[in-house]
Amino acid sequence: MKDTKPERFIEARVLVPRELSDAVCNFIVDNIASGLVLEEEEGSPNTGIMFYLPEEAGKANHRALETYLGDLLPGRVPDIREKLIENAAWEEQYKASIKPMRIAEDIIVRPPWESAPTGTRFDIVVEPKMAFGTGSHETTRSCLSVIHDHFQPHMRFLDLGTGSGILSILADKMGASYIKAIDYDSVAVQNCTENFEINAVRGKYDILLGSIEKCEGDAPYDFVCANIIKSTILPFLPRLVALTKIEGFLVLSGLLDQDESEVSAGLRELGQTDFDILHDNEWITYTVTRK
Repeated sequence: MKDTKPERFIEARVLVPRELSDAVCNFIVDNIASGLVLEEEEGSPNTGIMFYLPEEAGKANHRALETYLGDLLPGRVPDIREKLIENAAWEEQYKASIKPMRIAEDIIVRPPWESAPTGTRFDIVVEPKMAFGTGSHETTRSCLSVIHDHFQPHMRFLDLGTGSGILSILADKMGASYIKAIDYDSVAVQNCTENFEINAVRGKYDILLGSIEKCEGDAPYDFVCANIIKSTILPFLPRLVALTKIEGFLVLSGLLDQDESEVSAGLRELGQTDFDILHDNEWITYTVTRK
């Protein structure tokens, strides 16, 4: 049979404001390429997004991305840079750009083609098909650190905005008795399911497409993570608090420094005054001990 693999690929890079990178990544994954890489510099207001696609698909996808960015960033000329590379080279370049991430001293997040250092206690393997959830983003790192510090065996875990499933996978490795992982994005649900299988998740779990309505009738959880955005967290806050057991932990992330006053006020209005805030660059993560 004739080999029908494309002879050449386009390596594309686009630079976008950091706060819009999640939306742009989701557009690319949904419409253009199943894998991408985030290129972030500490303190930079922008995020670089790199992805690969067959040469023959380049023009149509370039126009689609240009139109999307034009709507997202009115008045700005989208900065999309492209170069052609040979078929044999693109996959190796893509793989070489994704390295294992160490979170705390005993957590490694790695792609399937990399090996964990000997003696790694929590080895998390993530197929990098989603924008966030590979351990590189500040909110993911912070949530993993909080779970590492506070999660106990036999806890029930709710993961709202699960993405790649990375937080749930750590909870399973730390002995969760049950996990409910939810995301409104069907690509995220597929990626989460794949990563659960790769990591041989042992406990009982459900992976669901949707949002907080998928928790209707649930008993409170010992540990709740909502790594989403302020505009979603604030209206969900009363329900998130109610879904967290007394003396349990509620983790809120996907938040920026500028969101702190509003989120803190919302928690205090609900009688939740026992919380810590973890800062990582301009991102913040709340750990609330439920009262």
